[in-house]
Amino acid sequence: MDKARGTAIHDKKYETFIQWLQANNFPESKLVLANFTNTGRGMMASDDIQAGEVIVSVPRKFLMTNESLSKIYGSNHALSSHQLLALHLVMLKQDKQSWWKAYIDLLPVHFNTMPVKYTQSLLDHLPTALKEQVSQQKENIYSDYLACLAYLKSNPAIIVESIQPEDYEWAWLCVNTRCIHMTKMEHSAKGGNIALAPMLDFLNHTTEAKIESGYNVRNQSFEIKTLTPYRKGEQVYINYGPHDNLAMLKEYGFVLSQNCYNFVLLDHEVWTLYEEMETKQGFDVKKQILEGAGYFGDYSIKDDEISFRLMAALRLLALDGATEPGFDRKVMDWHDVVMGQTDMIDPENERKALIMLQSICNRVARQAEEEIETLAHITEKHPEAEFHPFALYFLRQVWNESNGIITQTLADVKEKLATL
Repeated sequence: MDKARGTAIHDKKYETFIQWLQANNFPESKLVLANFTNTGRGMMASDDIQAGEVIVSVPRKFLMTNESLSKIYGSNHALSSHQLLALHLVMLKQDKQSWWKAYIDLLPVHFNTMPVKYTQSLLDHLPTALKEQVSQQKENIYSDYLACLAYLKSNPAIIVESIQPEDYEWAWLCVNTRCIHMTKMEHSAKGGNIALAPMLDFLNHTTEAKIESGYNVRNQSFEIKTLTPYRKGEQVYINYGPHDNLAMLKEYGFVLSQNCYNFVLLDHEVWTLYEEMETKQGFDVKKQILEGAGYFGDYSIKDDEISFRLMAALRLLALDGATEPGFDRKVMDWHDVVMGQTDMIDPENERKALIMLQSICNRVARQAEEEIETLAHITEKHPEAEFHPFALYFLRQVWNESNGIITQTLADVKEKLATL
């Protein structure tokens, strides 16, 4: 975990925010907003923090929840918690007299490091799986926007200024990047029990942070307890969960310099290989086998691991004669491996599967190297393109990490082939 000291922020908006908290009896904490060289804005320890301390406690009245919003919008609607929270943020931003104004003013101005906001010149260079997920995220945001417009149209009593798609997108991304998941408070929220919590949402993420969090019924507050000690001046972190850097980039707009959860997804390459090597009938037969055994898709490699699912798919592909008599016998041998009764079908099948993996990794390595080279000169090729410098930095890091995992996997495959 990075131990770099931060520089406390003393701008007017933050001071107004702190005054708002104090005026409304928000519990004091040993956290102050600060700038850090490597992570940007985050929370810094203003004093030593011991393991086991509650680092922030957010009282119920400061929690923007499905329950609190139902008092404004009612509960007889089809909006999910995410849709409703985003709609409410838009309305609060329009209301200059809102009780929440000090908090709203501190929310991010833009989300230009998130792929959903990338210009086409960067979108074109996302990994295939991430590109598809970002496209779906764009569709989700717009469909949520339309759902909120339909809700407002059917509830003319709720007075709101015109809501533009970009306003709703900003609010949707605020919720997506800053919400917490509630426990023991509400069980009826549609589409996930989430909430916004001032102060708590300024804490940055690292996989090394150990915390306990949840709604404390006794004092009616959402609390985060750190199991990691901090010294005065250090950045205080929370842990968002076991996310790889592609997920971190899509959902939060940043990546970690060292992320033990990183992997490379090879589904597209595996299915391309199936199409190249199998007849249409043979492809259908083997697809049904994979689906029936629960091994269809989710084929990945990590720095120190070739997924069992991936090898299962390649071992099946390495079996000849999918449409010939006697293939059922071969599939029974394949099932023995899948069920853990034996390590391999036979050395020849294992060799073929590993050579297929080698071929796939070589293809992906070439793509990664091409992308790294292209991104190194993208500002020269697209001088008119406007994108956040961190967006480019993060995208280059993602491809470099993928290339590193592929290189390690190729070395492991070479070693395995040498033993057969």
